[in-house]
Amino acid sequence: MAREPRVAPWEDIILRVIAIYKILHGLFFIGIGVGLVKLKHQPIPQLIQDYVIRPLQLPPERGFGEWALLEASKLTPHIIQVASDAVFVYAALFLVEGIGLYLRKHWAEYLVVIISGSLLPFEIWTMFSQVEWWKAGIIIGNLLIVGYLIHRLRLDRSVAPSDSKKNDGPFTGQRLKPRAEHPVGNGRG
Repeated sequence: MAREPRVAPWEDIILRVIAIYKILHGLFFIGIGVGLVKLKHQPIPQLIQDYVIRPLQLPPERGFGEWALLEASKLTPHIIQVASDAVFVYAALFLVEGIGLYLRKHWAEYLVVIISGSLLPFEIWTMFSQVEWWKAGIIIGNLLIVGYLIHRLRLDRSVAPSDSKKNDGPFTGQRLKPRAEHPVGNGRG
């Protein structure tokens, strides 16, 4: 017996939009990670000098130019490797969330709520440290996503009768026979 779909057509569209957003986030972070890997053995202060300070005609002896060169000289290949590893882990999380939502997996909704919800306090804190409109947009978008998925998860719990789900098999959605009537063995080790 096939299970009925858990989502209405309009909800399916919303889940797919969230999924595509998460997948694009993951691809963006893969690009950042690849860029960091390529920078690992490059002379970063020289790159900043050649591609930022000179083209923008920034004075390298004070202000942003001096600060950028000073900070770039502190970067070691190990620091860049750790940063790229962290970015790839972040990308993997976004891709798992996005693919799971796109395939309409229930666990993916929980995963997005847990991960995005746990990162919201950090995002809000960074917003207050330096207010920028794009940070506010990301925070509002993440709040809407988490709020919508929490709403969906609460609806699923209130609609699903607990009695009919008690003996469901983990993958089939069909009720299992009680242990004594089960065709495999008699229930003893």
